Amino acid sequence: MLRAIIVDDEPLSVSRLKRIVSENGEIDICRTFLDPLEAYEYVKLNPIHLAFVDISMPEIDGMRLSGMLNELDASIAIVFVTAHDDYAVQAFDMSALDYLMKPVSAERVSRTLDKIVKNHRSTAAHPTVEGKGERLTEQETKVLRLIASGLSNKEIARNLNITSETVKTHIKNVYRKLRVNNRVQALQRAKGQGYKLME
Repeated sequence: MLRAIIVDDEPLSVSRLKRIVSENGEIDICRTFLDPLEAYEYVKLNPIHLAFVDISMPEIDGMRLSGMLNELDASIAIVFVTAHDDYAVQAFDMSALDYLMKPVSAERVSRTLDKIVKNHRSTAAHPTVEGKGERLTEQETKVLRLIASGLSNKEIARNLNITSETVKTHIKNVYRKLRVNNRVQALQRAKGQGYKLME
């Protein structure tokens, strides 16, 4: 079952979306959050597959939160939920999986969930064969060591004198080669394969 969270500062929107998604039967809404920072702290310790994120929230908006979540785990699928359709282009620039307009309808959510479940099944059915036995490059190992030190993508970029986009590419390659989906799994798998992550 896919693990998901909902982040929205409107309690009524949260309960409506939670009810509709829960009826699908293939998605486990493990937590809902009115505060984006609480959601971020939760995902640091609890791997998820999917986040439903409201775009318009005070302090940290959905666009910024989605970037923070993808820094933690590039494989998290983001579905934006909003009352304003003028965010659509920006949402897809952020590589959002989908974009739901409020008030969300059961039929529209069902189409989104079908897409998510299909994506997940095809990934699970065809694990990356090329990742088998591939060793990490020296630069990828450096990135992994800095992740182990608790650095963010931006801090890693500064440390190695490369761009944040290059860091993301290295992290995706690390995930592919180690066949994992997030930072915690990557560190555990790398240790198990004998990589020295601490100086």
